[in-house]
Amino acid sequence: MREAIVAVAVLVSVAAGIPRGHGDAPKGVALADLTWPDAEPWLTPSTVVVIPLGAGALEQGPHMKLNSDERLARYLASRVQASSAAVIAPSLAYHAYSAYAAYPGSTSLTDTTARDLTAGAVRSLARFGPRRFYVLNTSPSTLGALSTAAKALSEGGILLGYTDPDYWTKGSSVLRQRPIGAGHAEEAATSMMLFVDPAAVDMKRATREYAPGRGPLVRDSSGNGVPSKSGTLGDATLATAEKGKVLVDALVAGILDDIEKVRSAPLPAIRATAPAPPPAPTPARAAVPQEHKGPGGCTDSDDRAIRNVGAKFTTYWANQMPIELSNLFTPNGDMRHPDGSIERGRETIRSNRANLFTRHEYDGSKHPVDLADVRCLGTDTAIADGKWELRLQDRPQTTPGRGLSVAKNNAGLCTLIMVKTDGDWFIEAWRYTLNPQEGPPAPIFLSKPGYPGRGGGL
Repeated sequence: MREAIVAVAVLVSVAAGIPRGHGDAPKGVALADLTWPDAEPWLTPSTVVVIPLGAGALEQGPHMKLNSDERLARYLASRVQASSAAVIAPSLAYHAYSAYAAYPGSTSLTDTTARDLTAGAVRSLARFGPRRFYVLNTSPSTLGALSTAAKALSEGGILLGYTDPDYWTKGSSVLRQRPIGAGHAEEAATSMMLFVDPAAVDMKRATREYAPGRGPLVRDSSGNGVPSKSGTLGDATLATAEKGKVLVDALVAGILDDIEKVRSAPLPAIRATAPAPPPAPTPARAAVPQEHKGPGGCTDSDDRAIRNVGAKFTTYWANQMPIELSNLFTPNGDMRHPDGSIERGRETIRSNRANLFTRHEYDGSKHPVDLADVRCLGTDTAIADGKWELRLQDRPQTTPGRGLSVAKNNAGLCTLIMVKTDGDWFIEAWRYTLNPQEGPPAPIFLSKPGYPGRGGGL
């Protein structure tokens, strides 16, 4: 165990439902099969509650089902129920799987949401007595959220253990694929599924992919991450049911051993908290402070946040981060160019920036955006005016497009329509000028308000 967090290994995939060995009655019980009066005697402080965790929809290459993780979680839970006096809680089918979210059908929560989901499920059951929990985890992608959930629960005296995916599969003598840092839907995962549910695997579609780099799997090389057209990282063609049996049996033995460690480990001490101070008397009329608004009608915080969008754009471009750039826009935000073309939607903006960053002339390029004048039209709508530049490091663009000149530097003015959603400001529309030519000075209006011929004059 690592700091009261049990680590057991498992890879990903596999289906549910195996017969119990030798006709023995199960030692554990499935919570969902009980009535509440029957559940009450099981939910004691010494009980270990096992929560299976497997994605209900997550890509597993072209040869395995999207619910392979869920199948594995249910399968392993049935083995645990047969051999351990544990309470098997209902499965969690949604969690943090951002590493595989680029493929159609894959679902993923943020780490924060996954942490709160896990901790919330545990606390709900802990109200009736149990203090020892084990998440039967089936993917390495969830470890960060599980770790933070375990830490949060420990402060309330609850012990949470969870499965570490790499413990049993790394270095196994039965595996033949080339060593790889973090495989997915490859030899080990496919072998386990072939052993448990061969009908759920189509080996004719199994692939072999070894892609360089680190980060999430992506479908093409234009995005940030590890490119994999199939969603496989490793060699699924080497999988066999015989290898799967070795891996599954070792995995089950390890999980059962760790559940016993959770059962016997000391519970974490409840973190002491100072008593809450008595509530202050409520005034007859509580004054609601109004945040100061500047000349543009924006509060100071909104003004800073809107200007910061330009700073973020500058930083994300310099670091060639197309996803982060596109997320500065609303889902349907657009950028209209001086040549009349328009990019609409985050995916279009992301894809086009990712393609730009593959071109040699954009290596080391800078695209500073300085929003100098901000005007708020309401609490959630604003206009921001400023300047932009595009500086190329070494060479001009050979085919710049968008009306850009064949030069190392281009510049102009820009106007951004901003909207506020859930407390953050996003770009709804981006308009800009390109390399404005020098001309006569702009007219200067007198200080008296008005227009020529209407009391102001030139």
